[in-house]
Amino acid sequence: MWVKICGIVRYEDARAACEYGADAVGFVLTRSRRRADPDLVGSWIHDIRGMEKVGVFTDEDPGYIAEISKRLGLDTVQLHAPVIPGHRLLLEDFRVIMALKHTEPGPYPARIPEGFPCRVLLDPSMGTGRAGDWRRLGIPFILAGGLTPENVGQAIVQAGPFGVDVSSGVETAPGIKDRQKIQKFIREAKQEAKK
Repeated sequence: MWVKICGIVRYEDARAACEYGADAVGFVLTRSRRRADPDLVGSWIHDIRGMEKVGVFTDEDPGYIAEISKRLGLDTVQLHAPVIPGHRLLLEDFRVIMALKHTEPGPYPARIPEGFPCRVLLDPSMGTGRAGDWRRLGIPFILAGGLTPENVGQAIVQAGPFGVDVSSGVETAPGIKDRQKIQKFIREAKQEAKK
């Protein structure tokens, strides 16, 4: 089970995610209460190794996305906006995660152009932290939205994702993570996936 701890703004939270076995950490680089300051994060992000580093964006210009992602040494960009032609340029340097609020039945989500290589993240709450409809999609996907250490196991059973993504579910305040919640979330997600 691939696990991402998102909304990281502090070095100690990124280290905790790494220590407890997360596969990825996410940095919100768009309008948000959890927005990471690129200059502050840039002072320590290169010390985080062995994890996928993901930048979360909405409707920013693809050139800006590429510039800030290269500067921070990100591996992946996560897009919460419709695909535009300029997004294809990102594929030269980064992996891409496309975030969707919902998706239609079928082999591939209609909002993603055919032949656009990306992972799909389903977040019915679109960053609000409310749990959505945990259902199977028929395609590999990452589940987000309203996940907590207490419900992630049930969500995995119901939806069958290959990965889970959490932010507010492991926080004490916006952007401030709780080490014990991070540890418990990762443990519960990975244990459920082994059953």
